[in-house]
Amino acid sequence: MSISARGEPDQMVISLGTRRASVIDDEPTASFALGTVILESVQTKSARDTFRPVRAVVEILRHSGGLMPRALLGGAFTPSEDEADLLIEVQTSGEGSTGKPSCKSHLWTPLIPGLPDEFARSVVDGFIRRPLPVGRIVVDRAGFDPVESSPLAFELAAELLAIVLHAMLMGGEVEQSARAAIEAWP
Repeated sequence: MSISARGEPDQMVISLGTRRASVIDDEPTASFALGTVILESVQTKSARDTFRPVRAVVEILRHSGGLMPRALLGGAFTPSEDEADLLIEVQTSGEGSTGKPSCKSHLWTPLIPGLPDEFARSVVDGFIRRPLPVGRIVVDRAGFDPVESSPLAFELAAELLAIVLHAMLMGGEVEQSARAAIEAWP
């Protein structure tokens, strides 16, 4: 993904039946005031090549039986040759986060910027399931719906974000990788 001729980040929307996801370089409206930070170190494989840092934001929306679980999550991955593990840093907006829906959605109505503490562990779990190479992932963008967001939605968003960042690192097909991940959702 790159910056378009209009100076805006490229955007990709994938629709597979009742499952939808968007991938964009960054979404500034998903920035939020820092509440707490969760850190977790995970053993992973080191990268054979030196990579550049990458950033992406993903948003997911699933229609299922009257529910529409949704989540927006973004961050930056910086590879490291000096570290032995993947360091996962999840920034949250605190306990019981509230606010106005001002985070731009590429799939539906605006979201509330932030990542409530109740979803942070699910984000870590999503990155553990799809670990990146040695380095540091910092999750610093998020948006949630006070009714429709769920731990599973954020876990799936984190897993999709890891897949997208890995494809970007490797110079692979981001859309193909994201599509395969969405098809595998429960």
